[in-house]
Amino acid sequence: MSPFVLRLASLLQVVACGVFLSAADARALSFQADFTGTNARVQAGDTYADLLAAHLAGTPLASVTMTALEDVSARVEAGGNGDYSILLTAVLEIAVAGQYAFQVGADWGRGGAAVVIDNDSGAVLDELVRTDDIWWANDWNHADVFTTQLELEAGTSYTLAWLGFEGCCGGVTSIRFSVDGAPFQGLNESNIGPFVVPEPGSGLLLALGLTGIANRRRGERGEHAPAGAAAGAGKPPAPARS
Repeated sequence: MSPFVLRLASLLQVVACGVFLSAADARALSFQADFTGTNARVQAGDTYADLLAAHLAGTPLASVTMTALEDVSARVEAGGNGDYSILLTAVLEIAVAGQYAFQVGADWGRGGAAVVIDNDSGAVLDELVRTDDIWWANDWNHADVFTTQLELEAGTSYTLAWLGFEGCCGGVTSIRFSVDGAPFQGLNESNIGPFVVPEPGSGLLLALGLTGIANRRRGERGEHAPAGAAAGAGKPPAPARS
């Protein structure tokens, strides 16, 4: 199982225990799709934690890092067409506070769920569980499209997850979002990018890494000049030319 999913499972375990978990190791923006083989079905009274446990108990099929949560297909990503679960996750470190709405169109014949978790505190901010046969027919105006809507704060990291169970046919799952009532747009790196904390560029990361290595090597050789010492201080004077 992917580290991304295991992290989500750990978050939910932390919530159950009432303990806080830091999300300092999470990226500011990442998408993941995980698939397992299972015939599990959402039952009345199930929580998201129950459904995640059922997903994790299934046979792993695929774990894919995505650039977008649009038109995600078990048939394409996992080679499956029935008796599977799909878990789509997004980690967002918000840069622009506002009212965020996330809509999901899915083919989850055995039900599904959505959850929003504050990664800094581990608190579940929003949870929705559906036991019905969900099929959106690739139409955003369909009654089976459902929405998660809440205020997200700048400087806070969140995990959003959508988990569904399907018996056959493997239709696509798509997610789109809106901020402060603006038109909906697909949930992909390009569209959500202006609303999240930017990732450090690869060049900057390389430069920081090389600087750290150089400083470490100087330390190992004891090359630490006294504070305020001028360059070349303490060296013997050069011999005079004849």
